[in-house]
Formats: sequence, structure tokens, C-alpha cells
Amino acid sequence: MSSPVDSSSTTQLSTPTPATSNAIRTPSVSVLMERSPLDDYFGYNLSASRTRESQHDLSVVDTLPAYVEDLPPTYSLKAPEPATLALYLFKFGFLFPPFWIMGVWILLSPLRAPSNDADVEGGWMADKTEAERARVIEEMRKTEIRWAKRCLWALITLVLLGTISGLTAWAVTRS
Repeated sequence: MSSPVDSSSTTQLSTPTPATSNAIRTPSVSVLMERSPLDDYFGYNLSASRTRESQHDLSVVDTLPAYVEDLPPTYSLKAPEPATLALYLFKFGFLFPPFWIMGVWILLSPLRAPSNDADVEGGWMADKTEAERARVIEEMRKTEIRWAKRCLWALITLVLLGTISGLTAWAVTRS
């Protein structure tokens, strides 16, 4: 019986190249000699040309850390504070400082709820009870006071810096 492939006409295949592996290499002696205290502190040898020569590859972890049986702590979301006039006066005061004066004026003025007239369609927070509206007004007043105090501190800082720079300029021109 003859085979469809003639053995005299077949060619010999060369042996394949060995497959590459990602075995952990040990650093050479020259790499160990070039370590600096800075490299030791950050845990990486900056003079190494490949990341496989980092100190982290040399350490062997025998066991995994134990899992915690306790539940994670409960987190609470803090509601964003309402946008108030004093907040905008503080922010825009960096562009136009007299806004800080108006922001300080809020410390002296009372915050009153808008009237809940029956003739106005819907009114102010018509779906809320009187106690809920009072709570909203109280929260807004706290936020308004906080930003008004920031306006006061910004105004005081501006006046102090202006006074110091004015006195310095006067002292320099006087001498």
C-alpha cells in the first residue's frame, strides 16, 4: 500500500522556539548596589529598566489577610445646603468686593418666610405644613448666617490687607 504522501518528498520542520514565560526574575547584583535611600523609602528601584525588577515582585505573600466578620460602618449622606443670597454674595465678592458689604448686611436683617397668600397660585411651599416651612426657614437662616459670616471675614481680611499695603506704600515713599 502506498501512502498519499511520499516520504522522500517531505521536508523536515525546524524545532519551534521556546515559549516565553513571565517568571519572576531576581535582580542583578548591579541593581542591588545602585539602591538609594529614596528608592528604599518608596519601595521601588528607579534605576531598574523593567517593572519586573521592583521590590514588590521579590516579596512573596504566603497567606491572604483575614476577612473581617463585622459589617462595614453605616454612612449617612449630608444633604446639600440650600443656595442662598449670602452664598452668591460671598462668591461674587471676589470679583466685586462691595458684595461682601451686602453679605455682612444679611447678619443684621431678619429672614422672613414669603407670604402664603391664597390669591397667589400655589403659594410658597403650599404642599408643606406650617412646621415643615418653619424648619426650612430655620435651616436657610443657619446657612445664610454661615455665608454672611464668611463675607464678614473676607471683608475684614480685605480691609486689613489694604491697610497694611497702604501703610507700607506710605512708609516706602516717605523714606
